[in-house]
Amino acid sequence: MVMAGGMLLLAGLWLAVTAQMARSQLNQVRADAHILGVKLSASDWLAARATAADLEAHAHRANQLTSGPVWALAAALPNGGEPLQTIRGITAGVDTVGADALPQLVSAAQRLNPRTLRRPDGSIDLSRIAAVAPAFNSASAVVAQTTKAISALPRHTWLTSIDAAYVDALSQVTSVSHSLTSADLAVRVLPAMLGADGPKLYFLAFQNEAESRGTGGLPGAFAIVQASRGKLTFTRMENDTTLHNVAANVDFGPDYHHLYDAAGPTTFYGNSNISPNFPYAAQIWASMWKKYSGQKVDGAIAVDPTALGYLLAVTGPATLPDKTQISGANAVALTQATSYAKFEDQARNAQRQAYLLGVASAASKKILDSRGNPVALLQAAGKAVDERRLLFWSADPALQADLAQTSLAGIIPTTTVPYVGLSIVNAGGTKLDYYLDRSLTWQRTGCGSSQRTTVTITLTNKAPASGLPPYVTGRADTHSYPVRPGDSRLAVSYFATQGALMDSISVAGQPGRGRIGVEKGHPVYTMDLELPRGTSRTIVLHLSEPSGTGAPVVLRQPLVHPLDVTLLDAVCS
Repeated sequence: MVMAGGMLLLAGLWLAVTAQMARSQLNQVRADAHILGVKLSASDWLAARATAADLEAHAHRANQLTSGPVWALAAALPNGGEPLQTIRGITAGVDTVGADALPQLVSAAQRLNPRTLRRPDGSIDLSRIAAVAPAFNSASAVVAQTTKAISALPRHTWLTSIDAAYVDALSQVTSVSHSLTSADLAVRVLPAMLGADGPKLYFLAFQNEAESRGTGGLPGAFAIVQASRGKLTFTRMENDTTLHNVAANVDFGPDYHHLYDAAGPTTFYGNSNISPNFPYAAQIWASMWKKYSGQKVDGAIAVDPTALGYLLAVTGPATLPDKTQISGANAVALTQATSYAKFEDQARNAQRQAYLLGVASAASKKILDSRGNPVALLQAAGKAVDERRLLFWSADPALQADLAQTSLAGIIPTTTVPYVGLSIVNAGGTKLDYYLDRSLTWQRTGCGSSQRTTVTITLTNKAPASGLPPYVTGRADTHSYPVRPGDSRLAVSYFATQGALMDSISVAGQPGRGRIGVEKGHPVYTMDLELPRGTSRTIVLHLSEPSGTGAPVVLRQPLVHPLDVTLLDAVCS
C-alpha cells in the first residue's frame, strides 16, 4: 500500500511538472506565431523560416511532455481524467499543425511574395499562384482536421485553467482554419478569374452610399474591365444613364417578384440592387449590358467609395481631371457630399455625372497601377470584402459555387441558423443616407425548440437643417403629408431566421404594419418609414423563431456609417 501510494504521488508530481513545462512550451508557440506573422508580412523569409522551425520545435516538445504512459493512463480515467485528455489533445493538434502544415505554408508564402508577384508590366504572375495551390489545399485540410479534433475534446472539466486553455486553443485554430480555407479558395480561383485561360470581361459598378439600396448604395457609374493573363484594364467607362430603359432578361422566381417587382429592378438600373443578395444585382447588370452592347460578361463586381478610400489610403491620392485629388481621407465626402455642393442643382446633373465618372476612372487607374505596399493593399481589399463593400459574382456556376462560401459573394445564405438582417432602401429619391445612423439590438429569450426574439431598430437622420443643395434633399416620392428639406423616407426590411413568425411590430411606440415576403427562405418584413431630419425613429419587432444552432449570422449592409449591432442571446444548457 505504501509503495502504491508512493507511486501515485510520483505520478501526480510528474503530471504537475510536465503540465507546467508543456504550458511554457505552448506559450512560446503563441509568441512564435505572432513573430512569424510579422516576419511573413515583412517578407523576411530567412527569419520566418527560423521562427517557423522554433515554433515547430516548441509544439513538438509540448506534445512529448504530455505523451507517455503516465499521461495516457491518467487521461483515460473515467472520472477526473478529462482535463488531461483535453491538454493532450491540444498539444497533439498544435504539434500536427507545426509539423504538417507550417513548413509548406511558409514556403508557399515566399513564392507568393506580393512584392515580387507582379511583373514589370503590372500583371500578376498567375503561374506562381497556381503552383502553390496544392500546398494551401494540404495545409487547409490538416488545420481543418485539427480544429475538428480539438472541438471534440472535453471543454467543461473540473479544472478551470484547462477549460480556459481549451477555449483559447479552439479560437486560435478555428481562426487559422478559416483563413486557410479562404486562402485555399483564393489560390484555386484567382488564376481563372484573372484570365489565365483566356480574357475575361467584368461589369464593375460603383455604388453611391448616399442613397441606400439592398447591396449598399445606388448603382451609378460603371466600367467594363478586362482581365487577361493577370493584367486588368478598363475597356469602357460609362455613367448610369447608359442603361436607362434597358430591361434585363432574368427571372428569380415568385418570392423575388412579390418583394421587389413594384420597384422595377429588372427594368430600372437605379433599383437593380434593391435586394441585398448580390448575385441578383450582378445578373441583372450582366443581362442589361448584353442587351445594350451585345457583349457578354463573365462576372460582375461592386465597389463603393468607402472601399476606394481604403485602397487609396495605401496607394496615395489620385489626380482628377480638374487637378484636384481624391484620397483615402476624402473619398467618401468628395463623392457623396462635396460633389453635390459643387454641382448643386438638377440642371447641372450631367456635369456632376461627368465629374464622378472622372473620379471613378482616376481612382481605379491609380489602384490598378499602384506599386505601393502590396501587403497593405491586400489588407485594405480584405477589409472591404469583410464589410461587403467589395463584391464579386461569376457567371461560371462552378466558380460561383466556390465564391458563395466567402463574404466576397455577398449572398443571403439559405440557412436555418439564427439570422439577423437589416436592409435599408431609400424610398424618397434623396441623397440623405450620407447622414443616416443605424443601430440594431437582437435579444432572444427562453429555451427550447422555439424562442422569443425582440429586434429593436433605431434609425437617426442627422441631416443639417440648412446648407444642403436641392438635389440632395429633393423628394421623388408621392406623399400625402408635408415634408421639409432634409426629411427622408426609407423602406426598412428585416430578414428573420427561417421559420420565424411575426407576433407584433411597433413604429415610434405605435402599432405598425409591414409587408411580408420571403427571400432565400427568410421571412422578410418591410416597413415604410418617414424619418424627419434631426430625429430618431425606433422599430420594435417581436417574433417567435426556431432555436437553430450556432451563433447568429448578421447581415451588415454597407453604408457611410456602419451598422451598430448588439446581440443578446439566451443562455441555455
